[in-house]
Amino acid sequence: MNGGSLSSSLAGFTILEIGEQPGDHAALLLAGLGAEVIKIEPRDGSESRRIGPFASASRDSEESLFFWRYNLNKKSVVLDVDRTEAQRVLTALASNADIVLLAGEYETVARRIPLWRELAEKNPRLIVCTITPFGLDGPYRALKTTDLVQMALGGIMAVCGYDPDQDLVYDTPPIAPAMWHSFHLGGEYAAVAIMAAINFRELSGEGQFIDVSVHEAVNTCTEIAIPTYIYSGQVVMRQTARHAATIVTHARLTQSADGVFMLASLSPFEREQRALAQLADQMGIAHVLGTPEFVQLEKDDAGAAALYRNDILVQIIEGLSADDLFSRAQALGLAWSPIRRPEENLEDPHFAARGSFATIHHSELGRDVRYPGTVAITNDGHTPHFSYTRRAPRLGEHTDEILKRAGLSDADRAALTRKNVIGIGTVTV
Repeated sequence: MNGGSLSSSLAGFTILEIGEQPGDHAALLLAGLGAEVIKIEPRDGSESRRIGPFASASRDSEESLFFWRYNLNKKSVVLDVDRTEAQRVLTALASNADIVLLAGEYETVARRIPLWRELAEKNPRLIVCTITPFGLDGPYRALKTTDLVQMALGGIMAVCGYDPDQDLVYDTPPIAPAMWHSFHLGGEYAAVAIMAAINFRELSGEGQFIDVSVHEAVNTCTEIAIPTYIYSGQVVMRQTARHAATIVTHARLTQSADGVFMLASLSPFEREQRALAQLADQMGIAHVLGTPEFVQLEKDDAGAAALYRNDILVQIIEGLSADDLFSRAQALGLAWSPIRRPEENLEDPHFAARGSFATIHHSELGRDVRYPGTVAITNDGHTPHFSYTRRAPRLGEHTDEILKRAGLSDADRAALTRKNVIGIGTVTV
């Protein structure tokens, strides 16, 4: 292992990724841990190659930023897996593979599963993981869905959004989290399940068949909504910039002097009450926090005391810039923060120091591109646990290399190419 880094923990493992968009993220995570991920694509390329934005106005499928981001470190083989002639190729690939990831709609994955069960009999160490919208059984298995539908049907959307009005009635609709959120959740569950299956195989020598449902993955991420309903019969309410709860909790958003929304609240700890008083003193704001009179108010009317503290908090936030407020609050142990736009993190010195972004050269652009890299590094503070060093592959770029290694002769590959079963791409260095 590279200096204790997990980035080479799957070195020597071969993964065949077959299917559609829900599998992109799972395979990306495993590729970042050192596995060789062979992405098997149809002749017109994976559907994710056609998702924008694109690097240029030509909207070339080879320039999809979406595809680039989710297919780092992978290799591309063009193979029409549903053709009878492809089964010989898949058999050759499966004989040396450790993991097969099948992703897509139920009908497609279910049609392909029998072949992989047959191939697993020949290679009993093979791990096969499917990712489908609702799993391979159950009454919903064949329903059509999208990422947004998963957010709605799984329950996450119902607990994301704005506060109700004074009568606890919502006049705004629920809000979906960021795009492809459901595929991230399903992909992460699949990656964890695959790692567990690898560990089981190390102990038993046996492979596994894993059935991942995106719908189930989403439903487990609804925070306290389900246990609250099960245990108390209560329904939580969505609330602006804070967790859903059975009651409307205190608002936490206030704009700083320079117009930045700050997420700021007080926990019921004495040290935070003292810190609030110190901030008010620093700014010359008159207050009675910490006085015997305020202590008595807390005893007599806790609600009025909370409103008074909040009024002081708002005065503090409105009187300072976001950066100044963040620094002062942190110095006093208060976990307050400006609400950043995602792109503002690109220049964050903390991310830069930890190498959180992977810089990869794109010769076709003549420049480097930064990608989200890792969320963990080694104890030395330099080596990422997820390592991304290669750009996403061009369509069919590795077909010849992979099939030659699988034992297909030049004549075999030429014959399959003539029959449009495989496609040989061009290599770009």
